[in-house]
Amino acid sequence: MQDDATQADHLQRFIFDSAAVRGEWIQLRQTWQTVKAQRDYPPAVASVLGELLAAAALLAETVKLDGRLVLQCRSEGPVSLLMVECTSDHTLRGLANWQDDIADDADLQTMLAGGTLVLTIEQNGVKQPYQGVVSIDENSVAGALETYFARSEQLHTRIWLHTDQQTAGGLMLQQLPEQDPNKIDEDWRRLNHLAATLTRDELLQLDAVTLLHRLFHEETVRLLSTTMLEFACTCSRQRVADTIKLLGKAEADDILQENGYVELACEFCNTHYQFDEVDVAGLFSDPMTIQSDSKTLH
Repeated sequence: MQDDATQADHLQRFIFDSAAVRGEWIQLRQTWQTVKAQRDYPPAVASVLGELLAAAALLAETVKLDGRLVLQCRSEGPVSLLMVECTSDHTLRGLANWQDDIADDADLQTMLAGGTLVLTIEQNGVKQPYQGVVSIDENSVAGALETYFARSEQLHTRIWLHTDQQTAGGLMLQQLPEQDPNKIDEDWRRLNHLAATLTRDELLQLDAVTLLHRLFHEETVRLLSTTMLEFACTCSRQRVADTIKLLGKAEADDILQENGYVELACEFCNTHYQFDEVDVAGLFSDPMTIQSDSKTLH
C-alpha cells in the first residue's frame, strides 16, 4: 500500500481485494481544534461532538453527496442538542448546547437521555431531503449509527470513533453486495475479528497506511481516494438578515431602541453580525437591500 497523504485532516477510502468489504479511515486535528475553540465545552460533551464530526465525514463519503449531510442529536437530558454538518465541498462544522454541570465521565445515555439521532442528507436541486431517525439506545455514537445502518440501510456496518484533546478519529467497515452469502459472512466475521483489536491510541495516532497494515497485514488492502477536509462555516450576513426579518419589524425596532443596533452571532463560528438603524430599515422596506459585510465582527 502507498499512502498519498500523511497530513492531518483527511479521509482515506480503502477496499479489500479478497472480500466484498470497503472501509474508510479519518483523522481530524485542525478542524477539531477549530470546532472546540468556539465554546468552552465540558470534556464529555466535547468527546461526543468530536465523534459526531468524524462520523459525519465518514458517512458523507458513502453517498454521492452534492449538498450537505447533517447529524443531529436532540434529547431531554443535559445535552439538548448536538449538530454537525459535512458538505460536498469537504467542509465541516459543529456545535453542542448543554445546561448544568456535566461530569467529565458522563456517558452518552446520561447526557442524551431519551434522545434521538437524526441523519439528514440535503442534495442540491432536490426539494425533499432524505432523513433517517434512530433512538439513542446504545451508549456510544458508533453504536447508534450501527443500529441505524442495520435497521434503515440493511448494510452490515462497523464503526469505531475516538477523540482526545488533539484529534478526532474514525474507522468504518461496510459490506458490499456479494453473490455468495456464505463467503461474505465468513469474510465479514474475519475482518471484524481483526478490526476488533483496534485501540484508541492506534486510531488517533497512527497514519492510515500504518494502521491498516497493523490490523489487516494478512489481507490485500487497496487504497482508494483521499479526501482533504477543513472547517468552514456557511453563515453569511444575508442569512442573518433573513433571521432578523423573521423576528418582525416591531421586535427588531425594540432591540434597536434598547441597544442602538441588532447583533446576532453564529453559533458555529462565533462570527458576530451587526445591523444599525439604517440596515434594519432597509430590511423591512426593500427585501433585496442587504448591506455589505463591513459590519461583520469576528
